[in-house]
Amino acid sequence: MSGRISIIVLGLACLLGCSDWYLRGLRTDAVAIESAYLSAGSAPKLRAAVQRELSYNGVQLAAKKDAQATIELTDETFDRRVLSVDSTSGKVREVELGLEVGFSVRGKDGKLLVPPEKLTWLQNFVFDESSLLGTIEKASLIKRELSEDAAQTIILRLETIEF
Repeated sequence: MSGRISIIVLGLACLLGCSDWYLRGLRTDAVAIESAYLSAGSAPKLRAAVQRELSYNGVQLAAKKDAQATIELTDETFDRRVLSVDSTSGKVREVELGLEVGFSVRGKDGKLLVPPEKLTWLQNFVFDESSLLGTIEKASLIKRELSEDAAQTIILRLETIEF
């Protein structure tokens, strides 16, 4: 029995070792810069998430004059809209939260590498009026997840740029 388990574990290890699956921080197609300046005056939640993702990818934050690239985050806007209501009571049943953010990237010489873009992420959830605290906490968690998704998307976009 233990021989079968060890063969299965060995087989899975070989499969994972031969695939493109990596643990965070061990990817080979990382961002091609070593330092970046992050300008995010109107995007406080996204700023923290992008800083974390940059550090995961080995990019140090630097002063604007010393950085290889300048990442500009603008107009972080969280939006909430009602998706559905109960047909009998008229109470909210489903809510959609959204994040819209603008970003652009400039090189050390000020050359525009990524023109200003607006990106949008949406996620919906069931609104439970009987558990208002839980619903508020869920909305807060979704906002954090949207910021993390946005930061990961921006880092993936940085990986495509040739500096």
